[in-house]
Amino acid sequence: MYSHFDATTWMTPYGLIFLAAITLAWWLARRNARSVDIDPSHVDLLMPIAVSAGVIGGTAIALLLSADEGIRVKLFAVVGIGAAALFIYSRFAKLSFPRLLDVFALPVVAALMVHRVGCFLAGCCWGDVVSNDVVRGVQYPPGSFAYEQHLDGGLIDAVAQASLPVHAVQLYEAGLLLVMLLILSRVPWRRLAAGTITILTVCSYVLIRFFLEYLRADSEVVLGNLTVIQLQCIVLMFSAVLIVDSGKTEGQA
Repeated sequence: MYSHFDATTWMTPYGLIFLAAITLAWWLARRNARSVDIDPSHVDLLMPIAVSAGVIGGTAIALLLSADEGIRVKLFAVVGIGAAALFIYSRFAKLSFPRLLDVFALPVVAALMVHRVGCFLAGCCWGDVVSNDVVRGVQYPPGSFAYEQHLDGGLIDAVAQASLPVHAVQLYEAGLLLVMLLILSRVPWRRLAAGTITILTVCSYVLIRFFLEYLRADSEVVLGNLTVIQLQCIVLMFSAVLIVDSGKTEGQA
């Protein structure tokens, strides 16, 4: 729950949950690969490549675009760079890029669902202050992102024992992603055009994330009342459509 970690601590609950999320995505992607006659060894090669490229590239972009304290990896940058790694690999391995995306689409959502629990424990991706008596918020201790934000904004004083109650948006998102997975897992994507489950997954997620942004407090408004993440959601929606179009073209070739 803290904005900084003890340098002597080599592993945190957040790190363990992140590893669990990656392992889950790996296992699900291997299962998907088998179901569409793709050798699972491709997944074994792709997972470390895509994750490493995404984390390193996303971190570099975050450092270039943000002056926030510490290294903050941007989700969409990580996913975008990971997808680029998939594209490059697909060219070398002579595999369908849209079909590879289909293999990884729902596993990535499952990993993100687990990852959001880690975000909740670490106190990152925190929510806005609860302004009603209907929702029961969560309070974070001194040193957490929410606490420091409330302290800097004059919402609490330096002797406060915790932040103000905030929306547990990390758990909101995890719950909505679970519902999304249960619904989309019933789609017979293996019999559909390559890229179909990818566009359904991307569009479903960006809709969830777009509206949850109104309850988050870690993003700045940059255009009208939209945050950077919401603008990225719009771009991702159009990108997903282009991926499906390319998949149909590839399937007809």
